[in-house]
Amino acid sequence: MSQNQLIIRPELATPFPSGEEIWTCPKTGLRIPKKLDKNVEWRMKLLDRAENDEGYQKDLLAACAESLLYWINAFGMTFVQWTVLDDGSRVPAENPDLPMVTWPIQDELFGAFDNCLATGTDILIDKSRDMGASWCSVFYLHHLMLFRDKAMLLEMSRNEEYVDKAGNMKALFQKHDYINENLPLWMRPPDCFLGQKNRTHMHWENPITGSVLDGESTTKHAARGDRRLICLLDEFGAVQNGSQMRSASRDAALVRIVNSTAVAGSEYNIWKKSGQIKVFVMPWHEHPEKGAGRYVEEKDKKFRIRSPWYNKEEELRGPKYMAAEVDRVDIEPGTAFFIQNNVENHMALYVKPPKHVMDVRFNEWFGYNTIAAIIKQTATNFKELYSIREITNGPLKLWCELKPDPTGQMRPDQKLSYIMGIDTGKGQGASNSVISIKCKETGEQVGEWADANYPSYEFAQIVVAIALWFGGPKPWKKPYLKWESNGPGWDLGRILVKKYFYPYYYRAETTGKVVDRKTQSYGAHTSRESKELMLMTLDAVLAHGGYVCRSKVCLEEALTYIHYSTGGVGPADLMCESQYAKKTHGDRVIAAALTLEDKDMPRGKSDQRKIPVNSPEYRFQRMLKKSKGRTRIGRRKFDFTMAGAG
Repeated sequence: MSQNQLIIRPELATPFPSGEEIWTCPKTGLRIPKKLDKNVEWRMKLLDRAENDEGYQKDLLAACAESLLYWINAFGMTFVQWTVLDDGSRVPAENPDLPMVTWPIQDELFGAFDNCLATGTDILIDKSRDMGASWCSVFYLHHLMLFRDKAMLLEMSRNEEYVDKAGNMKALFQKHDYINENLPLWMRPPDCFLGQKNRTHMHWENPITGSVLDGESTTKHAARGDRRLICLLDEFGAVQNGSQMRSASRDAALVRIVNSTAVAGSEYNIWKKSGQIKVFVMPWHEHPEKGAGRYVEEKDKKFRIRSPWYNKEEELRGPKYMAAEVDRVDIEPGTAFFIQNNVENHMALYVKPPKHVMDVRFNEWFGYNTIAAIIKQTATNFKELYSIREITNGPLKLWCELKPDPTGQMRPDQKLSYIMGIDTGKGQGASNSVISIKCKETGEQVGEWADANYPSYEFAQIVVAIALWFGGPKPWKKPYLKWESNGPGWDLGRILVKKYFYPYYYRAETTGKVVDRKTQSYGAHTSRESKELMLMTLDAVLAHGGYVCRSKVCLEEALTYIHYSTGGVGPADLMCESQYAKKTHGDRVIAAALTLEDKDMPRGKSDQRKIPVNSPEYRFQRMLKKSKGRTRIGRRKFDFTMAGAG
């Protein structure tokens, strides 16, 4: 790690808690106070106004149907027993009944639920204790019961008492009863309490929407033959028949929500590390009370997140408890390739939203000769050739500041040098082609481009357009390219080297020789072993430093990497694919890993070592410079006649 790389230290988002006083619903435009006392006061006024105004009640019902978060923050209540003070100590809650004012991490979870329902994707919640995941899951299904027509839902836990037992707030159905109890009468569904006709043991139906919620304990045959929109598997780490339950529930629901804290040896842990399910992490440091005053501590060249609450708990409980119950450290090994906690810790410390979201491409599709002529130019004013624009969902994400170059064009810092790691997809909409861009001087990921719709010949032009815009210091003024040459990457490399004559790119070296020399092979051809070694390097730098990954999607993809039973490493969703399909799969993880080896990049002025004046090396270099163009001593003929004279 260079001295410059030490400058980039992890930063947690500030302020925390966010301090947001007024939240504006993105779907309805309605505003809600987020401070607890202000939220209570606002709710009372809202309910008073709506009590006898049927028109206003209909407007509120429409807003709640449109926005889950508006409904929860305006009408949801939750039940708590204790709270955390500023010094980290726990005390009984003054009032157990509190408005459900969602935290940012909970808002993200609800968004993930919506995305999973839209795509039919299962989701597993990997949480520390007391993050409100069970309440969030229940609220999500409750909203569907109230506002979605004919939603067939199922909730399961380890035994019946945890599904439906009167007076037990741990039970799922008691949470639903509690939510209904605190809704205004004009929003409450008819006969919704235990013993009434629409609410019997482990069963609730809403005659207005026709939606039905059933409960069941998790036996090995549970849910078999059932057909549901969503199935909630709560406390899944504690079930005794986890493997059979996981299999039986696969065809029972479009979406499974799996919620639990980690239990060593459980099917929950196996599933979490399989890479075959979307994992949503809810770490303790996103809790607004436990994470208050949080900070980053460096120990043994590793960074950890701590807070007053964490320090006090560690004193009382010990590190083993904290690892299992708070830090979510898995004890037993699994099939996951990357060490999960290292990746998640890196994500918490370094991931940031991009500063710019852009699209960079040539203004038109130029021919090979034209592109080659453009690359050969030494001028930096290429802005007439390519278009640069900031768009909401652009393929290029940037985590660097843009500065004016000598022509006045806004570009990445031209005093720094960049390496572009490139992984090429087939360009048929199935797998992304990805460009990951790293700054050599800082070791920081400064950009990422991803799109699945460009074949190699079109992708090559995008690579060059981004390279010309990114630029770099003199004398080369262009980034160093390193692409995986397997699969479609072979054609990409052929175009970049043979057609465009791009000058700065990776070439393989001979191995097993006294002196390693560059070969004529361009691009990085990876075997099963070399790819695994490359990914092991990425895993190490994520844990110990030397590289800063800013892309949350890249790190989430890393968590899906597993050891294949047939050998090799890759995303779990390719486990059943052919070897050819695996080779043509492009992704962010490989592109990021390709940027790590940058020793062959041309050296900028900041990298050039200054030789001390009058040192032996200095005098040797001057001698070589003076003798430039002369006949080498080793080839000079010696005059024995002259040597013998005198």
